[in-house]
Amino acid sequence: MRRFFLVLLLAAVIGGGGYYWYATHNAGADGKTAAADGQKPQSKTAAPAGAGRAVPVVTQTVAVQAVPEQIVTIGSVQPIAAIAIKARVDSAVETVNFIEGQEVKTGDTLFTLDSRSLDAQLRQAQANLERDRANLEKAKGDVKRYAELVRTSAISRTTYDAAVATADALEGTVKADLAAIEAAKVSLSFTRITAPMDGRTGTVAAKVGTMVRAADTNPLVTLTQLRPINVSFNVPEKHLPAIRAAMASGSLSVTATIAGGHGEKAEGKLSFVDSQVDQQTGTILVKGEFPNADTRLWPGQFVDTVLTLRVEQNALTIADLAVQTGQKGRFVYVVKADETVEVRPVTVERNHGGLSVVASGLKAGERVVVDGQSRLFPGAKITEKAGGKPAAPAGSPGGGETAEGGRQQGSATQDAAARSTVTNGQSAEGKSSGGAT
Repeated sequence: MRRFFLVLLLAAVIGGGGYYWYATHNAGADGKTAAADGQKPQSKTAAPAGAGRAVPVVTQTVAVQAVPEQIVTIGSVQPIAAIAIKARVDSAVETVNFIEGQEVKTGDTLFTLDSRSLDAQLRQAQANLERDRANLEKAKGDVKRYAELVRTSAISRTTYDAAVATADALEGTVKADLAAIEAAKVSLSFTRITAPMDGRTGTVAAKVGTMVRAADTNPLVTLTQLRPINVSFNVPEKHLPAIRAAMASGSLSVTATIAGGHGEKAEGKLSFVDSQVDQQTGTILVKGEFPNADTRLWPGQFVDTVLTLRVEQNALTIADLAVQTGQKGRFVYVVKADETVEVRPVTVERNHGGLSVVASGLKAGERVVVDGQSRLFPGAKITEKAGGKPAAPAGSPGGGETAEGGRQQGSATQDAAARSTVTNGQSAEGKSSGGAT
């Protein structure tokens, strides 16, 4: 056993000595080669690799253009009115004058109910009226005759008063008969059910011959208004002051894009802001009204909704891809006149459609790097990449930005272009933080 450990120890000593000889031999050889070439050996503080080479990049000029301030979120299409059509009398369905899903106009007949029973009630009320009118005429004649007799004391005053009371009672009966006739006519009119507005019919729940009652809870059919139509959506309460200020200046436009469609957009106007904020979600409900002449928007649909608050005419803009994030915040690589770059801190006010609106840090006409930042450092020489194009911006109604620049999550249509995240730019900014600021 001791012999085994001695053998292991001897092998370790021999291996360590061989490694030491190899390391010192190569170091000496490198020194001699460098001396022969007239160069100094590299030190740990040498310049970054490739410092003398131009880094191929794609640049873009800082532009001044009109950029809208928008709130992007998901909305749902809701009809302004959806009326449940129910029977108001007990009867049986006689005819159905439309088909399911048909668009109808105001006053169109939807159903007719069996009216024979109500016709009989109307005729009975009219007969009662004729009978009571005849009795009233007789009572009025008695009152006239008794008035002459009571003056001559041929009858008692009590008999006369009774005749007057009878005539008055019959007069009230006649009025009740007239009211009964009106009620019978109203009930009879309920046997013809008409459309109270323009709209589209849903599923028909009562076919011909179905017994319907006024107490039924299920409607015969539901009539839904399609033109115009509303789109409701919730926005964070922090946007409420901006929305109210914009509404004071005029009407606000709302755009709705159908998820999964071909990019068609419907244009509408903001029509409603709820009277209170939902404390559980911290949002407020708003609605936009759309003419919907082509019925593109359908009740219950989810749509990508864009509320435009204002349009900033002279906004200083760069591509989102140019903005990097380091330990000290956001920065960009600015190209100087000698085709070298410097790190410039910037303040981004908001984002829109792949553009960043810069509040400070840049001037119009300056060039910034939008692609190839991973190999850059302060003072690096750059060259424009041949045929280079920046990556497609990620701005779209489905992947838009809020008015404050925060990315809106959960869009109904996700943007197909993914933004590349350059992490090496952070380290470059960190290395140069001592000299760039």
